[in-house]
Amino acid sequence: MATNAKALLANPCLNEWRLFWLVTLVVSGFTAVTMTTVDLTRATDISAMIQYTVRWSVPWLYLAFVASSLQVVFPSLFSRWLARNRKYFGLCFASAMAWQLLFILWMLGLHSEYYAREVYNLSDTIEGVVGYMILMAMVLTSFSFGRNRLSPKQWRYLHKFGIYYLWGYAWSVYWYELYYYQAPLHAIDYAFYWIGFIAWGVRIWAWSKKEIIRSDRAAAKKPA
Repeated sequence: MATNAKALLANPCLNEWRLFWLVTLVVSGFTAVTMTTVDLTRATDISAMIQYTVRWSVPWLYLAFVASSLQVVFPSLFSRWLARNRKYFGLCFASAMAWQLLFILWMLGLHSEYYAREVYNLSDTIEGVVGYMILMAMVLTSFSFGRNRLSPKQWRYLHKFGIYYLWGYAWSVYWYELYYYQAPLHAIDYAFYWIGFIAWGVRIWAWSKKEIIRSDRAAAKKPA
């Protein structure tokens, strides 16, 4: 069983750029097919596509967010595979979010009045624009031409702050929907809320575990 799992997770199609392109093609394929089932001249249908693309994006964000921490808390073949492909999960999230941006711009182009009346919220818009700017910066600095323009400390700060910001923004959307909005929710909205909450808990657990290990090592170095 362990040998089969190791072989599966070592499959080139499930790692690095092949994993990215596999995910991107699947997401893009499903999105393109779904586009044919709605009327993209109607504001409500464009809004539905915005929500649809978000649901394809969030899982990859959560995987990127929890990957390194899961390896600390539950070291295993699976957690090592997640950590090894963390960058590519983040890029999968970015490629899926590109679809969302397309439909947002589509909405603005065709139904700017509807957007201003039914969708627009200043705080949400600011948070969303900042999120896209951070995501773009993280994507560009995931490659050597962008990373080389930052010091290692700057790069770590950008990506650590960025992943927390993007997770917080995505998770807060489901938090607001569950506790403040009266609109009917789908089961997947509840799932994304709780999965995001658990992912945050795993990161706190990993941080605590590393702090305990660091304290134990410091204590061991002290003279008796």
